Amino acid sequence: MTKRKEEENPLLNIFVNVLLPIVALSQLSKSEGKFWHVGPEYGMTVAVAFPFLYGLLFFFKNKKFNFYSILGIVSVLLTGFITIHVWNEDGSVKDNADLLFAIKEAAVPLMLGAAMLYSHKTKNPLIDVFFLNPDIFDIKKIEDTAKEKGTFEDYLAFRLKLTWLFASSFLLSSVMNFFLAMHLLDGANDKESYNIGVSKVMGIGYLVIGIPLMVIMIGCLFYLIRTISRLTGLTREEFMMPR
Repeated sequence: MTKRKEEENPLLNIFVNVLLPIVALSQLSKSEGKFWHVGPEYGMTVAVAFPFLYGLLFFFKNKKFNFYSILGIVSVLLTGFITIHVWNEDGSVKDNADLLFAIKEAAVPLMLGAAMLYSHKTKNPLIDVFFLNPDIFDIKKIEDTAKEKGTFEDYLAFRLKLTWLFASSFLLSSVMNFFLAMHLLDGANDKESYNIGVSKVMGIGYLVIGIPLMVIMIGCLFYLIRTISRLTGLTREEFMMPR
């Protein structure tokens, strides 16, 4: 029997990619007061290092990149490059720091949504990464059964509908990310206040944007399961892979 690749622990993912960077940016970035207040440069370095190293570790353990880890690494690298650009040598930050970071926050989900729509016409649509994953669903059985029942065209139309639905959620995320970053980084005039602003974008963004999107994703998953059952007549146990 083929050994299944180790799955990513979602709680560990949140801890490393969200909570640890927030703590590093909000606590380590301070310049004085406590022994752990090591300054904004070290605070940002630690915050960026956690998700970057986590993504690399996942790759070396599983011999392949997890899609979410790739996305996290890209986002972290963009944060690092923008930070280097907006920081001035005298400790201040450029006047357009909030705008540049807001554009970065909006660009990642916007590009992801666009990539999802484009990938629908390719051999490896991204909807298979988020929902119709062959590690979770028996895709061959689903498609073969749909063909036998004459509902295969409806199944393909549903895939496109689900793709548009989820891509739209990324567009919503993009708009909300932009205005949230602009608001929370408004007035950041030095490295320390910039880092604290970034930590607030990460923390508050996860609560007011990330969690609602997670709810949408769960809703799409239930919609997917119900539609597959309707189109194929299969039960959930019949079209889902054994755990």
